[in-house]
Amino acid sequence: MTTTQGLEGKSTSAGADQDPWELSFKGKRVVIGLGNPYMRDDGVGTLVAEELRRRELAGVVVYDCQALDLSLLWQFRDASKVVVVDAVASGGVAGSISTYAIKPRGGSLLELPSLHSLQLFDLFDLAGQNGTLPCPVTIVGVEPKDCSPGEGLTEEVSAAIPRLVDSVIRELEAR
Repeated sequence: MTTTQGLEGKSTSAGADQDPWELSFKGKRVVIGLGNPYMRDDGVGTLVAEELRRRELAGVVVYDCQALDLSLLWQFRDASKVVVVDAVASGGVAGSISTYAIKPRGGSLLELPSLHSLQLFDLFDLAGQNGTLPCPVTIVGVEPKDCSPGEGLTEEVSAAIPRLVDSVIRELEAR
């Protein structure tokens, strides 16, 4: 497994000496753990990323960060697959897991409200439409209970981490 640093400078084993912008993701599967550990359940993606690093999955790059933008997605342009792990509020039961395949929605890119307020799905849709990120993208989300300021996950989301890890691994193995 190849690991790298997150945008916040979290050092991991293999990528600590390299500039993350110089790493090649050609043909590799990438997991992006998203989340802010200071907003309770929103930090779940980075915790799942930590667990996946411990598993040392062959041909998988695990990346964690608090936010994504188009410049970061460009970095993963040669990947064979991207799986994003994040808290996704969809109105379900706290701790429930949902999987979303990003598929182009069609229509003009002019329909986007603003590049400064893109939602996660908009960001990946835009990246797919303009060729920035042509590989398959899947989002594995967990329903948060509490994303207010503070540290630590709620019991429901914490209990979902093993299932989230299993879901991500299944997505990585799917062709």
